[in-house]
Amino acid sequence: MVPMAMEEVVQQHVDSLSSMENRYRVKDFVWSKDEWPKINHDDFEEGDDIPIISLSNVMKGGRGNDYDKVCKDMVDASGKWGFFKLIDHGVALNTIENMKERCHELFDLPMEQKMKGVRSASLPLGYCASNPDYGHNLPWAEILQLLQSPEQVVAFSKKVYGDQHRHLSVAIMEYMRALDGLGMVIFEMLAHGLGLEDDFFTKNFEEKEATMIRVNRYPPCPLPDRCLGLGSHSDPHTLTILLQDEVGGLQVQTDGGDRWVGIRPIPNSFIINIGDTLEAWTNGRLKSVVHRAVVNREKMRLSAAYFLSPTSNVIIESPPELINPEEGHPRKYRPFTWGEFREELIIQKRVLGKTALERYLISAKYIGWSISGPRSSFKCGPC
Repeated sequence: MVPMAMEEVVQQHVDSLSSMENRYRVKDFVWSKDEWPKINHDDFEEGDDIPIISLSNVMKGGRGNDYDKVCKDMVDASGKWGFFKLIDHGVALNTIENMKERCHELFDLPMEQKMKGVRSASLPLGYCASNPDYGHNLPWAEILQLLQSPEQVVAFSKKVYGDQHRHLSVAIMEYMRALDGLGMVIFEMLAHGLGLEDDFFTKNFEEKEATMIRVNRYPPCPLPDRCLGLGSHSDPHTLTILLQDEVGGLQVQTDGGDRWVGIRPIPNSFIINIGDTLEAWTNGRLKSVVHRAVVNREKMRLSAAYFLSPTSNVIIESPPELINPEEGHPRKYRPFTWGEFREELIIQKRVLGKTALERYLISAKYIGWSISGPRSSFKCGPC
């Protein structure tokens, strides 16, 4: 329970995330006690952070022994942590900063103007203050979610800005095009490091109908020890390229779910994390790991997650090269299409832990092996 005097103060902050359609109360944002974060947004343990990988030589066209090592390092980080920091990535800084600036401008608009681009109940694309679908344990965040579709980006921007839409729509599309190119480089390197053909993944991403961006802005929160920006979840997509600003908040679950580690932001970097789909595609060699976003009292935080997903009819099935029962690598997941997986996610809306992927396990005896930590609520989304 929140003391009455404090609740009045907190309600003022809650009102900033409310609209005429959704009038929130403090209790809507106070999470279940077992979800309350025990470490702060800026708690970073020295020497206990995810690996850093540089693409400096790769972006210069290097494909020698160093390339093989970087690919192996990328696979090792993805297998142990499910995450790594990417520097020297080749995406122009002005492309990144322009997108961030335009998104801040959008979130700074009056609520009634932002609500012109509000998402629909049937399709969670557009603007949303928190997520009313959840009913409780609401994320302390404003959200913009759009597919990689010039038509949709322009349509949303026009709803909000009218004829003055280009400053936002151009910035978002330039950013997504740059990250699509970076994503293909990462997929080639992961395939190479796994001993697969370099185009094993990339050939399935020619269409972009399911690739999307989700931008979250987390306002200062008066109850950071009881609220979350986003709850514990794994990303169901194939690969996530996450941009976070200098304000910490991303935390990753380690040690089989017993401990949370804060991910220290570093300038001009991306956080790369493996999605459920890629875990299944690689027979668990690469791990999709549970993570969350925490909030703080003083600073606003912006993050943008770019979710890469294959064409809907692509069959997600581990190749023979990654299956070897004698060495402890039997086939762990039955084949499914990304379209099938996506439909299940839309129906479920809020999934517990990694149950989105768990349904495709061949044998229950592998459940303990494949699930990172306790089951917690999540909606397909970034931190």
